[in-house]
Amino acid sequence: MNASIITIGDEILIGQIIDTNSAWLGSELVYEGISIRQIVSISDDVTAIQTTLREQMEKSDLIIMTGGLGPTKDDVTKKALAEYFGAEMVFIASAYNRIRIYFDSRGIPVLEAHKEQCYMPSNARILDNGMGTAPGMLFESDGKLILSVPGVPYEMKWIYNNQFLPLLREIFPSKNHIFHKTIKTVGKGESRIADEIKDIVENLPDHISFAYLPSIGSVRLRLSSVSEEDHTKQVLHYSDRITDRLGKIIYGYDDQSLEGSIIDLYKEKNLSIATAESCTGGYVAHRLTAVPGSSAVYQGSVVAYSYPLKERLLGVSDETLVKHGAVSEETVIEMLNGLLDNLGADVGVSISGIAGPGGGTEDKPVGTIWLAWGSKGDIKTKKLNLAKDRRLNIQYTGVAALNALRLYAIELP
Repeated sequence: MNASIITIGDEILIGQIIDTNSAWLGSELVYEGISIRQIVSISDDVTAIQTTLREQMEKSDLIIMTGGLGPTKDDVTKKALAEYFGAEMVFIASAYNRIRIYFDSRGIPVLEAHKEQCYMPSNARILDNGMGTAPGMLFESDGKLILSVPGVPYEMKWIYNNQFLPLLREIFPSKNHIFHKTIKTVGKGESRIADEIKDIVENLPDHISFAYLPSIGSVRLRLSSVSEEDHTKQVLHYSDRITDRLGKIIYGYDDQSLEGSIIDLYKEKNLSIATAESCTGGYVAHRLTAVPGSSAVYQGSVVAYSYPLKERLLGVSDETLVKHGAVSEETVIEMLNGLLDNLGADVGVSISGIAGPGGGTEDKPVGTIWLAWGSKGDIKTKKLNLAKDRRLNIQYTGVAALNALRLYAIELP
């Protein structure tokens, strides 16, 4: 089965927002054994929507459209689809009641625009939206499925997972056995990993495919089998071989996150964590506290950006800051000691650096970042020499800090 994804919205074309929906949908569809033929971004224009839909229906069995379903006049997807299929617009009372109950519970008046939002093409199967007010729509035409969902990512994901996916499996039951295993790694680049497992990958059977999926500071390795025969055991065999080869750089599998693996590890070892951040501004704390149950091990954070706060909250000496500067090994060691004293955690990490794009000097250019991690009397440090992009520097540093916490706990008895 083939699929096309159409993202609708002028804001995507002019770069006001980044199209993350297509990437997410692509990664999800592969788990259903569906290959992506094309991804197209178009404007909020009736003719563009109808022309693109016609083109993609000639190529694919499934077309997923995101965007253009809101209550404002520039949201024209419903009108375009109704005209395309020659359908009338009808009022969906159940959709309106959901909106009314949602707003009434929050003491917010329902606007006429919200009522207009509940007029849908008569030939659409309405898909409830558990995260917002705009329902999704599913059409069947000439043996093809057309799914139209809101462009807001969390609304799109909810409709896809809770409303569309069960219908897809019912309408197009797969004849293949589909199995994927994703190995999550951190701390080593794609090319180095590829070199270490080259012999395993090159000798995979034809019915097992392999993909490297790199991101900032980490690489996912995906083994897949889509076949009339069930090759689950064989995929797991090769996953085990890769795991044995790569060792500690593997932090988890499938849906496991790096921060989630750390929380699990620290729970297992009955250890607590705290963080002290300067240039990352609480990014590491955010990632850790996004994990459900993190309060069992995470004590808290001190975000000390200025010199005075580093001194007052973390006990960094004025002499250290004057002599070595905030971006130095000496400073992050004192930050960590002060953090462990004040928050009482077993293990901590401290970060100070120059994220950019300005602030660099000849001896400390943009991208110079110091980390310290460990426990009282056992502190390790590392200097990162990164690039000039502020956002990437913060994200990479966050991954490096999290990985340092992970490896430290692994090595403890």
